[in-house]
Amino acid sequence: MMKSKSQILDELLVLQARRGDREAFEQLVVKWHTKLVYQSQLRTHNREQSQDIVQDVWQWLIGHLYKLEDVAHFGSWIRTIVDRRSIDWLRKQKHNVELNNQSYERDRTIDTGTADGDSSTENTEQSLSQLEQAMASLPAENKLVLTLYYMESHSIEGIAQILGIPKGTVKSRLYHTREKLKKILNEQHHEKYE
Repeated sequence: MMKSKSQILDELLVLQARRGDREAFEQLVVKWHTKLVYQSQLRTHNREQSQDIVQDVWQWLIGHLYKLEDVAHFGSWIRTIVDRRSIDWLRKQKHNVELNNQSYERDRTIDTGTADGDSSTENTEQSLSQLEQAMASLPAENKLVLTLYYMESHSIEGIAQILGIPKGTVKSRLYHTREKLKKILNEQHHEKYE
């Protein structure tokens, strides 16, 4: 499989950062920070805590970047660390967070690139809003798998490695989550026209 420009850049930055290049490390932070906070937030449902978790991971990484054996796996390695730290935080906060039942709303502006008042823009925004509402009702594990697969374009194998679960579990979660989303969206559609 051919590497993307993004993967090649990661490898180069990791190699430079290992040699003490502070600017290369800062570029890794800029490139990955927002994605990692979002990933953590899918688990914790707490944006502030996710910011703290990811910041702690970056601080830890300064002294431990040498532990990464293959620089080509930086993305999955750091995602795995963030995911495990997020799960650890949840375990500590178990009495405050109900992992499977709590939903959250994420602050995100959607730039569709079309003029205000355009009906296609309104339809797109409405569809995205319905999709976000449907996703908010899903358990964190399912949202995370969907995000990694569809938004981040990770392979089944890559997701399995990041989450530390078998490939079959990833496939199963993807299938069942898609089915559940279809059902929720169909119900929303029928409610709208009844």
